[in-house]
Parts: sequence; structure tokens; C-alpha cells
Amino acid sequence: MLATIVDPGYKIALFLHILAVVLAFGPTFGYAFFASFAPQYPRATPAILAGVQKTDRYLVNPGMIVLLLAGLYLLTDGPWDAGDAFVSLGILAIIVLFGLQHAFFQPQVRRAKAVAERDLKTADDLSDEFVAISQRIGQVGALAGVIVIVTVFLMTYKPFL
Repeated sequence: MLATIVDPGYKIALFLHILAVVLAFGPTFGYAFFASFAPQYPRATPAILAGVQKTDRYLVNPGMIVLLLAGLYLLTDGPWDAGDAFVSLGILAIIVLFGLQHAFFQPQVRRAKAVAERDLKTADDLSDEFVAISQRIGQVGALAGVIVIVTVFLMTYKPFL
């Protein structure tokens, strides 16, 4: 086990795995702060949502791919196996997060941006429809945040060993 942990390939994969977590999920914790400006600055909302989309495209999605690939490498080259609870839960977490990202967040952010642009063509305020979409995104975002936090805890503490 110790030989694996000091192996340079393992260490590089571990670095990439941790870096991917930071790059993929770090920005998502800031999305709620950005969204909180919508009521005060409704005209900025489409730009904020465009920033979220760009961050998803260039950080979140690639980061999740690198996270998964580096994790699989660590699984094949490291002392852990898929039967370890923290590994199984980590794999489940990334699958759920991929699903949420592509089946929920991306379509909902596209919809929220379209609704905000539509609303701002006719008024200086955002509609109840936009608020409802935004609230759903926030609720599911909180769930995704909990998944990330719990998974990081399990990966670092490994309570089931």
C-alpha cells in the first residue's frame, strides 16, 4: 500500500483528482451569490446567467470528466477497490452530479436566461416565472452542494475503513 501512495503516477493522478474537484465544483458554490443580485440588478441577470453557462462549459463539465478519469485511474493504480464504501459512494456521487448537470442545471439555466431576456424586453423587472425557475435551481443546487460536501468528507476521512 505504501509503495502505491509514493508512486509518482499515483500522486499526479491524486493531484489531478483534487484539482478537478476544486475547478469543477468550487465555482458552483458562488452561483447563489451571483443570482442574489438579480432582484437588485435585473438587467444584469442575463449576463450573470451567461457567465454561469460559460463556467459550466469550461470548468464544471471538463472538471467532472477529469475528476472521473483521475478517480478511475486511482482506483486501478491505488490501494483502494470499488468495494470500499467511500469509493462506491464517490462513483455514485459523480454519476448523480453528471445527471443533474446535464438533465437539470443546463436546461434550467438556459430557460432562466431566456425568460429573463424576454421579461426585460417588456419591463425592468423579472417575472414570477423567472423567480420560480431560479428558486428551483437554487433548491437543487443546495442538494448538489450537499452531495459535493459529503463526498469530499467521505473521500478524505474514509469513515468506513
